[in-house]
Amino acid sequence: MILAISDFATVFEIARGSNGVFADACFRLLVGIGALIGGVTALVFKRKNNGLKSWIAAVFAIVWSLLWLYLHNFPHIFGHINNLVRAYHERQYQVVEGSVQVLQQQPVTGHTKGDIITVNGKQFEVNYFYATPAYRNTLAHGGVLGSGVYARLYYHNGEILRVDIRK
Repeated sequence: MILAISDFATVFEIARGSNGVFADACFRLLVGIGALIGGVTALVFKRKNNGLKSWIAAVFAIVWSLLWLYLHNFPHIFGHINNLVRAYHERQYQVVEGSVQVLQQQPVTGHTKGDIITVNGKQFEVNYFYATPAYRNTLAHGGVLGSGVYARLYYHNGEILRVDIRK
């Protein structure tokens, strides 16, 4: 049985700022760029002083900032966000509708897989500790996808872009 859109309430819809992932990535990027600029600036001003000790802090700041920027893999993070948001806006998603079955529930503290749910035979993992703009609210963190809830999920590559539940 397929219900009309008016029979559902949208409780989650992906956006660029969903779950604070974009803002967090921007903040971390600014930390790395700020440390790099500070290190290079200090190195430029210390170049007149030929003592090795005067260069150590500046070189450390430069190396640390480059490592910070490399390890955070910002092109991947921003690309992942853009990919999911674009897929939603361009309707490049699949839709599954039905009663939710919870196979496993993630504890509040994590340390295990997320909530494992199925809707009409399609399995999803909802992990509160996964940094994604997609739906990630587990039952332990106020999620709505509990056993018996009738839901319509819009998803792309296994990540939930929109959650509608029956009113």
